[in-house]
Amino acid sequence: MIIIDRISVDLVYKILKKYRLLILGIFFAVLICFNALVYYQYVFMAMRAHPEPIIEKAVINEEDLNKVLGNLETRENNLIRVEKSQYADPFK
Repeated sequence: MIIIDRISVDLVYKILKKYRLLILGIFFAVLICFNALVYYQYVFMAMRAHPEPIIEKAVINEEDLNKVLGNLETRENNLIRVEKSQYADPFK
């Protein structure tokens, strides 16, 4: 309560009015520095880095592969059957 009594609203208003351009300039300078840091970290460093790919041997289970291929063949047969079917045109 004592601090609030010493600092009046008019005094704060006068200080902010007098130094508003300086405050905005400092604020925008800090924002530009922060944006440059983010750009450097996520764009420039990512462009410079050349990570080596880790190649792992893929293991394919024959039973699962046969199931997937059977499913694809069933879908293809259904598509061919549907394409050959003649349906009545509802717009005539």
